[in-house]
Amino acid sequence: MDRKRVVLVGTSTLAQNTRVSKEVKALVENGYMVTFLGWNRGAKAPTVEEVESTERLTEIRLRLKAPLGSKIVLFYPLWWCFVFFSLILRKWDIAHAVNLDSIPPTVIAAKLKRKPAIYEIVDGYEDALLLPKLIRDACVKVDKLFMWLVNAVVIVDEMQIEAFNRIPNSKVVVVYDSPADVSGDISIAHRRNSTFTLFYGGILSSGRALNLDKLFAAIKSIEDIRVVIAGWGDLVEEIKGWSRQMPETIQFIGAIGHAEVLRRAIEADLLFMLRSPTPLTNKYICGSKLLEAMVCGKPILVNKGTSTARKVSEENCGLVIDVNNIEEIREAIIKLRDNPALCQELGANARKAYEQKYGWHIMEQRLLNLYDELTGKA
Repeated sequence: MDRKRVVLVGTSTLAQNTRVSKEVKALVENGYMVTFLGWNRGAKAPTVEEVESTERLTEIRLRLKAPLGSKIVLFYPLWWCFVFFSLILRKWDIAHAVNLDSIPPTVIAAKLKRKPAIYEIVDGYEDALLLPKLIRDACVKVDKLFMWLVNAVVIVDEMQIEAFNRIPNSKVVVVYDSPADVSGDISIAHRRNSTFTLFYGGILSSGRALNLDKLFAAIKSIEDIRVVIAGWGDLVEEIKGWSRQMPETIQFIGAIGHAEVLRRAIEADLLFMLRSPTPLTNKYICGSKLLEAMVCGKPILVNKGTSTARKVSEENCGLVIDVNNIEEIREAIIKLRDNPALCQELGANARKAYEQKYGWHIMEQRLLNLYDELTGKA
């Protein structure tokens, strides 16, 4: 059998990116031969290493230490050279670049080789930062140029089309960052904790406008609840400070793996994602927390004015509140704490939404259909 060869490009390693790892797994299991070009930014020497090689999967990392944040742009020329020459020197049938920082060399190499390319927009960089309108508009124009030059665009939320004021490509596929189904591994039985438990597990970055301080302020006067926080980021010390103030109510457990995040989500009574609609990436991308709530069959508390809120309202799988209204947060938590039947109903709706609209089994098939079409396997 003629196995089609894929080169997938992203500025991380496979171990660091659960979304790309799921995509690679889907492609490999369906007969594609995949090479992943990644960037190990924690390494200390500018060399290239091949860290994994099997019959169908090879991961090659650029080992070049680089900072997080805006200073990383100084290192992009080296990254782009690595990607471009890797693509030029290899044989492949389709290239797939994740985010704006990987698409320029991918597009050039694809045009030179006359091969199809996919541009996957997981994070719209122009919306992840609070940019002046003129600068944001200029960045969007550059982004749209690359969208127009590729054969297909993959987005993670249909609201991204609104964010870009249309996507200039006839082939746009929405692939939500849904977790793989956990129902076969962990029981999703509806059971209540003796203390009503809220859980959040993820990146704890101030840049994500998580509004944890407002949640903590709201729960000060609520009895019989517990909030468990897991993750890493620049908010950790602040969260530890809150946990010292309310040790019986707030528990910080540090960084945990994604499987543990899902296990704890299943064991919780309520999940929450209270991001503000600015930066705009919060407004236009629902994020993985809602999808984790869906796969686990749990209700979720979210802030208004976001893509997450729109989907929660459409699926009736949680409560939408104004995060700037502390009393409204408090009332919503008490409402769910005191109404187990409502929690069960919202959780069941969440699980139904996963099974019928948002599940990884659906997203995986969308991705495979796109690949089969572009490589002539369809």
